[in-house]
Amino acid sequence: MSGIGSDATPRAAKKYVPRPEGHNLEFHLAAVRTGLLHVQRCRACGVWRHPPRTYCPACHAPDFAFEPVSGRGTLYSMAVNHFTVDAAWLPEVPFVTAVVELVEGPRVVGALRGVPLEEVELGLEVVVTPEPRGEEFAFLWVDRLDAQSRMR
Repeated sequence: MSGIGSDATPRAAKKYVPRPEGHNLEFHLAAVRTGLLHVQRCRACGVWRHPPRTYCPACHAPDFAFEPVSGRGTLYSMAVNHFTVDAAWLPEVPFVTAVVELVEGPRVVGALRGVPLEEVELGLEVVVTPEPRGEEFAFLWVDRLDAQSRMR
């Protein structure tokens, strides 16, 4: 007997991919093109800033570039997510949304992975790595900085 959906196989849900625009799009494009985390930097005074914006908060210059950064930093703040409305995140629940203070100064937000909840603490040394999702968006993963990485 053939009916609607009788031969359908279940498909894995895909995580929602936002469509950034403006300076946020530039931030993501730099990561997608190079595989490295880039942060906006004022060309006039050298101040790093995130989220990206047109004018420098320090000197008000409109001259900036997106430059690669180490991705290293510390866990500044976090939220443990026990619920999600995106079905693709269900296997990950509970997961940690992490605010990372980069060694360069600005803070970025990503998803912590590979660290058991009982070991997650503020000040944890981490590294932020972009993962391209399409041509215009990079998801930011946050991983514990291992001892070998600290020595580099």
